[in-house]
Amino acid sequence: MRRKPYRRKDRFGHEVQKILSDLILKEIDTTKVGFTTISDVKMSNDLRSARIYVSVLNRNIPVKHIENYFQSRGKYLRKLLGNELTAKSVPELKFYYDDSFEEVEKIDRLLFQARSQIKK
Repeated sequence: MRRKPYRRKDRFGHEVQKILSDLILKEIDTTKVGFTTISDVKMSNDLRSARIYVSVLNRNIPVKHIENYFQSRGKYLRKLLGNELTAKSVPELKFYYDDSFEEVEKIDRLLFQARSQIKK
């Protein structure tokens, strides 16, 4: 019996990520928060809840406001997600801000500064 390359919750999470990315792009006005991408989706083992990690480039508002912005639109996005998914149930969506891109940028700046000081 052949094994699939990764678990069902990972495959389902990837599908939710693709659909939500399209829905946010087409259905939600994100001009208040900045350019928004879904960086990751973590599904529970029973596929009933999803942790959605949102990253925002050129953010205009604090992180807590970004999370609240998407939490307030969570039910609407869940309804639209249900129309697109072929699963029995639609997971409950919880949104979290993902600052990993900012951290990578910070580390790159530090490495660049260290290299420039070594060259001197």
